[in-house]
Amino acid sequence: MRYLQILILPFTLLLLSACDSGDIYPVDKSNSGGLTCKIALTFKHTSTWPSDYHVVLAAYQNDSEYSEISKGISRQVEGDTLHLTMTDIPESCQLVTIAIVNKSKRNVVNLMTHTIQPSERNDRLIELGTQDIDLLAYERVQAQVFSNCTNCHGGSAHAAAGLFLTEGKSYDALVNVPSTKQSDKVLVAPGMTSNSFILDVLEGNAENVRYNHTNVSFNSETEDLNLLKEWIKNIDK
Repeated sequence: MRYLQILILPFTLLLLSACDSGDIYPVDKSNSGGLTCKIALTFKHTSTWPSDYHVVLAAYQNDSEYSEISKGISRQVEGDTLHLTMTDIPESCQLVTIAIVNKSKRNVVNLMTHTIQPSERNDRLIELGTQDIDLLAYERVQAQVFSNCTNCHGGSAHAAAGLFLTEGKSYDALVNVPSTKQSDKVLVAPGMTSNSFILDVLEGNAENVRYNHTNVSFNSETEDLNLLKEWIKNIDK
């Protein structure tokens, strides 16, 4: 009998030790790891896929230029559907976006923006279904091209040559607006790059223009010009 007690005692102490550590209880992980986002993407105008920037699925705090977490997206084929899942999205984020960012990961433009809802926080799952992303969205042209010009064209109360290229004004200031320098052209002719005076200016082929505009891009001049040309070709007439 005493021999049996000697065998039982160590087992009892081991069991009590396990109980004290809490190891026999399941660990609640429902509030760990952040949120998860699931999304399917199709891209339009993939010929304008950025080479000097990156396309990402990202989560941001409001008004921040840098994401809290992001997932890079490689160049896609027109018409294909890409399924993405991003986990560990911090609770501090309010927005999930498809964004173009520069090499320092600063946001250039959002091509899609979703505000995280309370119900999604409760479920810890953001399901966005299928989203169509247009790489020729005017917001991208404004952010990537025309924003480089606003120091002279609208950064203050005045704009050089009376041309405002700031957000909310640039489209109406350019599209189908006659050139004051070349009477047979307009500044931006929908569908016709050859009749768009803005391209003559940016490529150094315009006469009677006071300043050299051939190196106004702060990022990639070639990429920005190609984007602008494709946008002009695809503007609805």
